[in-house]
Amino acid sequence: MNLLTQIRELYAELPQVACEQCGRCCVSPTCTLAEFIYLIHYCCDNLPSADLEKFIFAAPRLSETCEGNLVCAFLQDKLCGVHLWRTGACRLFGIPILESLGVADLVTCYNSIRVVSGESDEAFVSMWLGKLTHLNDTLYPFGKAPYHVYGLNLESWLDVYFDGLITSDVFLDIREKMGGYFDLSRYKSRYIPKTGIKEKIDKISILSLLIDSGDKATIRELLVSIRDDYPLTGTYFHKEAETFLAALDK
Repeated sequence: MNLLTQIRELYAELPQVACEQCGRCCVSPTCTLAEFIYLIHYCCDNLPSADLEKFIFAAPRLSETCEGNLVCAFLQDKLCGVHLWRTGACRLFGIPILESLGVADLVTCYNSIRVVSGESDEAFVSMWLGKLTHLNDTLYPFGKAPYHVYGLNLESWLDVYFDGLITSDVFLDIREKMGGYFDLSRYKSRYIPKTGIKEKIDKISILSLLIDSGDKATIRELLVSIRDDYPLTGTYFHKEAETFLAALDK
């Protein structure tokens, strides 16, 4: 069974929710590599070329209602322009049990989302997230140090795909995986990186070299920069930076 079929079947297991379509919570979702591949593959096959190009070149905008997130570039008149291929974060959004699972950023709905069919208890959602993690591990070991690429927002994934200056082995491998499922190379000459993720990755590389040096002041400064200076990368490496900072204080 190929990756696209596996993602489609995994999404089909999720509960259905009643959304009021206000658009206030529609942020650029943090998604795994497999989900990004699924989304862009079907965008390439089904979106009008003008809509795809608009997404690729859209300037990131910080959300006014959901702190630390970008407004989703696929949001059109309060509706999702890619609803059939939307990510797991979008499909799970607002389900109350996520809060007890520590996925609090998804529980920011301004209305009362209701589950209208399907399972949504803690055991089911934990199992589903485990399946998604396992599927991604078949593509690449996301937890591999020093980068820990469990997921990125859509704009960061685009930067990884287009920015040839991101040359670490992890991201070269990820770019190769993307290229096996979709081809956006016709846009490469006009694409300008949006998020600053290359600089963030470079600093994570430096951090990995310094972490055992004992130079706590430099390490702290680097960690604070990684955590705070790249808001357009969303939550990428935020928790890892917080964990390292906490360890320095012990």
